[in-house]
Amino acid sequence: MKKSKSPKKEPLVPLSEGEMELLDLLWKLGPSTLTVVHRNYPKPVGYTTIQTRLNRMVEKGVLTRSSDYPALYTAVVETEVASSSFFEKVAKICGGSLAPLIAHLTEKQNLKPDELAQLKELISRHEETNNHKSEPRE
Repeated sequence: MKKSKSPKKEPLVPLSEGEMELLDLLWKLGPSTLTVVHRNYPKPVGYTTIQTRLNRMVEKGVLTRSSDYPALYTAVVETEVASSSFFEKVAKICGGSLAPLIAHLTEKQNLKPDELAQLKELISRHEETNNHKSEPRE
């Protein structure tokens, strides 16, 4: 069995929504066979579709595939790297500003009090880190 590489920290090639879902699943499951990934995939997708996506992700350098039979697929990128790639794509769609996205998400989702507190804490930390002070609106 091949040794798995340490998680990558550099930016990666763009991933489709389906590839992001598979990557998320492999982070949760750990090294897994195609059959295990297919059984645990949350949407009704064909076995060969999952196989094709996994193999493309190996080609992109996001996963490794062992030489064992059955092969084990392993995620080789950190969550932050993949999330960064995803949010860069979202930022482009929103014209470089995340405010419209956050507004949309908060309006369409029923945020729990703890989620709202987390968002406030993130904003507060960002303001402190970047020496931004909230300026009162007129």
